[in-house]
Amino acid sequence: MKLINRIIALTLVMTFNIIAQVKHYEVRELYLIVIGILGLLIINLIVNIVKYKKDFITIGISTISIIGIISIYLFPILGEIYVKNVIAFFYLSLLLIALLPQLFNQEPFTIEISKGGYPESVTKTEQFLNINILIAYLWALIFLMALVLTIIPYSSDKLLNTILSTALPIIPQVTIGIFAAVRLPKYLMGRVKAKPYKFESIEDMFMAMPYGLNKSEAKGVDTLVQFCLMGKEKVEGYFTIKDQICTYTKGKHKNPVTKIISDSKLWLDISNGDISGDEEYLKGNYQVEGDMSILLTFGKLFAPPSSTIKEKKIKKNKREVFEYKKFEPKKIKNIVIFDGGPRNNKFSKTTFMTDNFTKGAIEAGANVEYIKLSKMDIKNCSGCYNCWTKTPGECIYKDDMTELRRKYREADLVVFSSPLYIFNVTGTMKTFMDRLLPIMKPYMLSDKYGNTLHPDRFPELGEQGFLVFSSGGFPEVEHNFDGLKAMYHGWNSHSENAHLMGEFYLTASEIIVQPVYSKRRELISEACQKAGKQVVEDGYISQELMDVPSKLNITKEIFKSQADMFWSTMDGKKAYLSSVPRIK
Repeated sequence: MKLINRIIALTLVMTFNIIAQVKHYEVRELYLIVIGILGLLIINLIVNIVKYKKDFITIGISTISIIGIISIYLFPILGEIYVKNVIAFFYLSLLLIALLPQLFNQEPFTIEISKGGYPESVTKTEQFLNINILIAYLWALIFLMALVLTIIPYSSDKLLNTILSTALPIIPQVTIGIFAAVRLPKYLMGRVKAKPYKFESIEDMFMAMPYGLNKSEAKGVDTLVQFCLMGKEKVEGYFTIKDQICTYTKGKHKNPVTKIISDSKLWLDISNGDISGDEEYLKGNYQVEGDMSILLTFGKLFAPPSSTIKEKKIKKNKREVFEYKKFEPKKIKNIVIFDGGPRNNKFSKTTFMTDNFTKGAIEAGANVEYIKLSKMDIKNCSGCYNCWTKTPGECIYKDDMTELRRKYREADLVVFSSPLYIFNVTGTMKTFMDRLLPIMKPYMLSDKYGNTLHPDRFPELGEQGFLVFSSGGFPEVEHNFDGLKAMYHGWNSHSENAHLMGEFYLTASEIIVQPVYSKRRELISEACQKAGKQVVEDGYISQELMDVPSKLNITKEIFKSQADMFWSTMDGKKAYLSSVPRIK
């Protein structure tokens, strides 16, 4: 009936257009015909509004046509414009139909047409609505093109101009329109982002699942899964997945590959993501007979491909550009520096940086505690996992790490300071890092990139930042600090509440003690002090300051020549310690 209403409206408009093309403005003298068309349009419009309420196509076409015809008698100037451009006004009405509903939070005009063939459980989803909004905007563009093609003068010959202005606007509707109606919805189904949909019943979910099959994940899958659900909803049906097509059939199959027996409410909660399917299975709350491997892939088979695409894109961006954490200004008040180097502080280039950082932080009002790990009693981790099982949060070793873990977790900002030893941190620092395991819980979480991590044991202490300071003899950061950087980036990505705020890598570190390189030493000192002040006052550290320690003021060739000359004059540790100036 709705289609009949649309055909009637379209036929009446086209009939009036033919009369207008023949009689032009004299059409106003054909009272009976014009009033008859007007009356039929009004009746058809009233029937449509009463019966269908939101059939925008009939309402839009009829309303503009009724206004145009009435204006012939009440507003002659406007009426003459309408008579000369009936088809243009027709496309204008279609343009408004395609454009306006979604702008006023109404369903797009395409949604009623799109619903045909889909179960209600699919048409109610946000994804279905978003796809229709995109298609409606595409149709708006098509109708705009048709409107422009209608009003363009093609020829001085009136008949030829009428034919062209009527025929040419149909081309974009037939070409682009067919793509919009047939191909585009299927394409968008895998790419339009939508929130997870919560199904209200098993029947709704099972009817929708064939439409939600992720074909990229279903490649090569050939299986049949039988469901026997009891309880509130008694449902028996099976899914056949083959050749990247999923079908659902009610009833029992004689030879299913996998059979799932469950309470219907339980399975609905699992499918909606409200409870864990793995956990419920381990508790024995549902049974699986036959091939259980399908359970490992069932979630992926019916997950939107868009999430996979998005995740890969984010991961790529994550590798290319690392975003350091920023906190609000003045959040960082308590800072703890863990120094993993073995050298005397006056001789350590890494400590040279952290000492200057400390000056800036104290100047900005922060409390800074310095801890030399080599002077602490820290035993090696035995990997017994008692800190996760028998004594959660407590290590079997009662050494200095008990207090160090507390200091670490209660700090607003932690500084890891370690020279580069065989392309990573010192053994002392690594042992300290290993012994931080008790501050995590053994369970698994996923971050926004889909990576797994352990949850924080003390989330009530809130988020904290951490910095990395390291120095090495080579002139480049790349290729030399890669292992150390990877460890701390891993600490960042595997920590729920600890976030990397900056990295300072001092390259060609041995030469900064020489008087000839005093300028570089001053720049590094100044940059580290500014960093300490900035992180406390502003809550972040600029990349410009982080880059200073790794900048050389000589070429690599000159550096290599000087380094070779320097080491060729060395005579063991004694000569090295006695001849190399200490940092003041």
